[in-house]
Amino acid sequence: MSPWMYRKRRSAVVACSNKRPRLIASAAISDEASSWASLQADLVRLIGSRVLAGDLLDYVRFRAVCPHWRSSSVCPRGRGVVDPRFHPRRWMMLPEGDSLHPGHGKLRGYIRFFNLSNGVIVRVLLPLFRNHCILDSVDGLLLLQRDEDTVIRLLHPFTGDIVDLPPLATLMRLPKANLNVRKTWFYFRNICATSVSVSAGGVITVIDCT
Repeated sequence: MSPWMYRKRRSAVVACSNKRPRLIASAAISDEASSWASLQADLVRLIGSRVLAGDLLDYVRFRAVCPHWRSSSVCPRGRGVVDPRFHPRRWMMLPEGDSLHPGHGKLRGYIRFFNLSNGVIVRVLLPLFRNHCILDSVDGLLLLQRDEDTVIRLLHPFTGDIVDLPPLATLMRLPKANLNVRKTWFYFRNICATSVSVSAGGVITVIDCT
């Protein structure tokens, strides 16, 4: 056998020997992934509750692992405000600076949020700020006032859930007769929330102060 043929045959043998461990490793990874995806639904819900106790966005990522985990765990969308488990307590809205208030055209509808535990920053598209002003943030929920009236809304920034609360005008004494519209508007904008509670029946209570 010529040296050239020997080297060619030896290279082919080495190449084949290198491929076998990769196939075995790939099969092992596939089996492991399959075993995780086949967990019982009760166990998936238990793990999900532990993840949710840490952080809401980690829970969202947990549900995105596979269709089985997603179907076996509770979806936060539609429950973000009425279920306190899904309140984003570890997140706060990050000021932009340079007079770039929420809803400013340069932000293109995006708002940044900061995780108080790990320092992670995420951007969320919230076009609602085009005609709303933020009054306060409680448990990560945003208390908003619509520009054209005194309607108050509670927004979950990550699920998009919104709960409409009674207008501020129905919750306060009527302004004095000599109080003009401008002063009344500033009075409303100085209101801030101190707590948000949800009863077992889903009744939301917001305690505010000025």
